[in-house]
Amino acid sequence: MKKNWMSSKYLVVFFALTLAWTWICGFIPVVFGFTGTGAGTFVFYFGGGAPSVVALFLVFLTYPADKRKDYFRRCFSFRLAGWKWPLITVAVFTALSAICIAVGVGLLGFEMPTMDYIKAVRANPLNILLIILLSLISGPLNEEFGWRGYALDRLLLKFGFLKGSLILGFIWAIWHLPWYFTPGQAQYNLLRDSVFHAVMFVPSVMMLSVFVSFVYIKTRRSILAGALVHMLSNLIGSQLLSSYTTDMSMLIRYTNMLFFLGVIIYSACSAKFRAEAAEVIGKVS
Repeated sequence: MKKNWMSSKYLVVFFALTLAWTWICGFIPVVFGFTGTGAGTFVFYFGGGAPSVVALFLVFLTYPADKRKDYFRRCFSFRLAGWKWPLITVAVFTALSAICIAVGVGLLGFEMPTMDYIKAVRANPLNILLIILLSLISGPLNEEFGWRGYALDRLLLKFGFLKGSLILGFIWAIWHLPWYFTPGQAQYNLLRDSVFHAVMFVPSVMMLSVFVSFVYIKTRRSILAGALVHMLSNLIGSQLLSSYTTDMSMLIRYTNMLFFLGVIIYSACSAKFRAEAAEVIGKVS
């Protein structure tokens, strides 16, 4: 079995099990009418860990020992991730959020985000540890062992950098389908406010996926670096600013999409990056 550890059938199994697990757990509270209860919240979030749990199961089941060791090295090695791209990511999302606040509040008259998390840190600096923990749990920890850790390499090998990243982004986006029907989730609020905004969540995640893959290539396939991009996107572009109006939320989302579009254009047009990506992808197997 382990001789065929890169077989495409395992990727199909990963996506099928991940989507089925998350959608079943996500829709059970909706169908049976107990969203918002303790039991409903537990069942909903139980489905949120599917990408990482399914991926880890497949890694232990199908990977040879040396590939399993390499997988976990790329998951946890700060040396491989380096400091350059995490710092660039912090700078990018901070700048984008600052621009959105300046334009939204200063020019468009939107309400200023309340920034409850930042106020909590000011009141007690130790709260930053709790915020970071919540940021790790709400995305990277329960997803990135799967999306970037397991699926991305196979998609890059089969479809190339841009197409593979967009395919992963599409699956990543539709994986959130139960969120649209669960009160308290951002996607639920988007759907209630505007079908257009709700639909645009899908391309926004697809474009974010390209940026995460871009950093993944630049860090020589560091899963940790990709997870940090995911975490920092949530933390700086959403959690630290909360709460805020839907108008501000969409301004942030569309501004981020413009930046991601620039990354997409660069990755498609730069011969230097295409060569770099081909070199990194060529070492996958």
